[in-house]
Order: sequence, then structure tokens, then C-alpha cells
Amino acid sequence: MEDTKNSAAEPIALGALCGAYGLKGWVRVLPFQDGDALLDSKNWFHLTRGGEPQPMTMESAKFHGKGIVAKLKGIDTPEAAAALKGAVGLLREDFPDLGEDEVYWVDIIGAKVVNTKGEEIGTVRSITDNGAHDVLEVNGVKGKMILIPLVPEYVELVDMEKKEVTVDWSLDWD
Repeated sequence: MEDTKNSAAEPIALGALCGAYGLKGWVRVLPFQDGDALLDSKNWFHLTRGGEPQPMTMESAKFHGKGIVAKLKGIDTPEAAAALKGAVGLLREDFPDLGEDEVYWVDIIGAKVVNTKGEEIGTVRSITDNGAHDVLEVNGVKGKMILIPLVPEYVELVDMEKKEVTVDWSLDWD
């Protein structure tokens, strides 16, 4: 997920459009995170570089392999589905509620990162998935990019009120 500032009225990209699925206009979507938010909302947006977000209505969707397949209103042929390029997203207000100790990636972009000694490490630039686990990409206070595994062994606390992430990380590990 890229470092982007999103206002409450701007859709947040949650998955990449990856072509047609089947003969009835279904599309394949590769979610950036777990995909549950996309399945829980009918109010999708088609996002393209430099283009205005276009509202779309998701009629049906389900997990399929590592991705999602979805039927979008008005997309009824494989050719129309294949022509969709870019990403799909939701407004932040349409995200489903999370359980305790869960956060959406977008909510911690820009958060201050401190270690358990209270020393400032930097600011969360983005979060990526390396296949084994998620990784915090931190703009370090020394000007270097720091990669911190987003696992309980290193991430002690995510305080949404302070917009701060506390990690078990030393300043000299950069």
C-alpha cells in the first residue's frame, strides 16, 4: 500500500483489478490486505491513476483462491470485465468494524514509531505483505528506510488515540 493521504471523502484502494473471470462479466480482484472489507460493502469505487473515482455497485463477491471474484452492476461480459484496469476501493466510512487489537493498514500510515525505551524510530510510510507476514516501512529519523516485521515479537502496541506504534526495536538496528 502506497503512502497516500486520504480525506474521509476519498476512496481508499483495497485491491487491484486483475481481469475477467468466467463468461458473465465477473472480475478478479487481488486484495491488498485480507479482502473482508470489500466483501462487506456493496459501494465500491473504480480507481485509476489520474482519473476521478467512479462509483460501482458490487452485486456479488466471494473469495476464490488468493483473491476475490466479483460481479459488478453493468459489467455483463468478459470483455467489459477485462477492460477494467486499476484498482477498487471503498470510502473509509464503509469499512466494517474491527475486533479488539485489529487495525486497518490505512489507519496507521503516518503514525509515529517509538521503541520500548521511548526513543523515536520514525514514521510509518507504508505497510507491505512479504508473504510470510506484514512489514512496517518506516521513514527513520536518521533518513533511512527501516523495515520492521509487523508481528507480536516486535510490535508491542498500536495506540490509535496517540497515532503511535511502539516496537521492540533498537535505534542502532537500522
